[in-house]
Amino acid sequence: MTEMIAPLSLVILVILPALLALALVFRATHAATLQLAPWAALPVLLLVIFAPPSETMQLPWLLLGSELGLNDETDRLFLLFTALLWTLAGLFSRAYLADQLRRTAFYVYFLLAMTGNLGLILAQDLSSFYVFFALMSFASYGLVVHERTSAVLYAGRVYIIMVVIGELALFVAMVMAMGASNATGFAAVRAGLAQAESQDLIILLVFIGFGIKAGVIGLHLWLPLTYTAAPIPASAVLSGAMINAGLLGWLRLLPLGEVALLNWAEVFILLGLAAAFYGVVVGLTQRDPKTLLAYSSISQMGIMTLGVGLALAAPNANPLILIAITLYALHHGLNKSALFLGVGVIAACHEHQRRWVWWLLWIPALALAGVPLSSGMLVKGLLKAQTTHAPEHWVTLLPMLLSASAVATTILVGRFMVILAKPKAATSAHDSTTGLIWPWAMLVVSSVALPWWFAPAIPKLFSAASVIASTWPVLLGSLLLLAVLLWTAYRRRQRGQEPIIESYVPQIPPGDLLVPISYLLTGLVNTVYSWLNTQLPRWRDSILMRIKRSYAHHDVTQVLTRIETVLLRWRSGLLLLLIVGLLLISMI
Repeated sequence: MTEMIAPLSLVILVILPALLALALVFRATHAATLQLAPWAALPVLLLVIFAPPSETMQLPWLLLGSELGLNDETDRLFLLFTALLWTLAGLFSRAYLADQLRRTAFYVYFLLAMTGNLGLILAQDLSSFYVFFALMSFASYGLVVHERTSAVLYAGRVYIIMVVIGELALFVAMVMAMGASNATGFAAVRAGLAQAESQDLIILLVFIGFGIKAGVIGLHLWLPLTYTAAPIPASAVLSGAMINAGLLGWLRLLPLGEVALLNWAEVFILLGLAAAFYGVVVGLTQRDPKTLLAYSSISQMGIMTLGVGLALAAPNANPLILIAITLYALHHGLNKSALFLGVGVIAACHEHQRRWVWWLLWIPALALAGVPLSSGMLVKGLLKAQTTHAPEHWVTLLPMLLSASAVATTILVGRFMVILAKPKAATSAHDSTTGLIWPWAMLVVSSVALPWWFAPAIPKLFSAASVIASTWPVLLGSLLLLAVLLWTAYRRRQRGQEPIIESYVPQIPPGDLLVPISYLLTGLVNTVYSWLNTQLPRWRDSILMRIKRSYAHHDVTQVLTRIETVLLRWRSGLLLLLIVGLLLISMI
């Protein structure tokens, strides 16, 4: 009975945010619930920190038979940093959303999305995971369209279209996976998928379904628009917590550690590398800091996608690769959320506060780049060490490409800090920014400490070679960015007061590939519409005219009279009756 206390408590606390969202609807409980809503994830966070490791809890009567709890340290770590992000984002939103009506609408969707995000981590079977994942995805739509402007509603339409596509792909994949394994538990499903005849189709659907959430290149169209449109605290949890749900889905459902899938490993590695560099290239052209951070998320998720490819290639090394991927998710989630909240803090600060906030933002920014002694150095070193398990032709190339991605990330975060350094008037409507600063400051501290707290003991991590390997990409990226800034400053002095970089870097619209896709789809729809309104009526009229001309010289009445006369003859009627009888006998 004692063993059931922890998982039962976790399940109750995960459902609590959904109950609070329901209580916000009723006038009698509205005021008290509005005060509790920002703290909804705190009980889960405290239980994960202080409670002993919990076993799973069987609920055979729920859905197709549900299993909830924390199965291993990966689940525990995901739940820990996810609950932390939701807690600090919720506390940040108290000061960020001044209007009570807007705050109520925000918290309803915020709490429902939180329930889905925390619940899917506890889910240990396909059916409950799918329900929580769908709840998180659809509830997040309310966070995206919170501002209700035309641009925000457009971002919401793109988001919900991609969500529906992803949910359909996942539903089909999970039904097929359950059929192949005759089970719903993840361990049994992975074992069954390793031997399934329809293995490739299931993995493709899983890749698409979770890849949309993880921002895989080609499936990322919603991500830059959504992160830009959503309020700052919503962007923080979207980028730090919910994006990692796609990664966790891959880790749960793909047959990692069961069988080597070299072809799929190649797909994950190639698309991961493409996203790592594509996100940086497009991100460098952006003017809005939130949009730039969105493309940075695409780039960083590309590195984690590459890590999943390594796990698919080397099932024997799966435990070590899994540790590297999980810590990378922790590192990225905390630092990226700190940068998003930092954008909100700087926008609310006046000049005397902006400076020290800007300087503190360098901590998570440089951590993403992988500066020595940061969490970035830790996770990049762990992942780079696992590249020895890649397919043979990647073993030499991958470490160099990972170092090149660190150079690119350094340039991107430097560009982000340059954008934030531009003087702007405070845009906050609040009298005090304290309510924004202290949750953000706690997140910055957590981003520094937590990855090292859970890091495995690696003797070579602080060797001279490791420090040099993490230093030169950051140094090279900084020198390249400095050279560009000096050159543009020189050009500025020659041409007058023009923007420093914007004059020389054309902006790629947020959503990038969505622009040509929208153009092609619009052209296709217009063509079909034009055909339906012009060509189709012409064809119809032409066909009708031909029919009329063919039968114009016939008198229809005379034709029908002749047919009736023939049928009234007893011989014709008897013959027709015999034919009908034979047909009925043959049917019997």
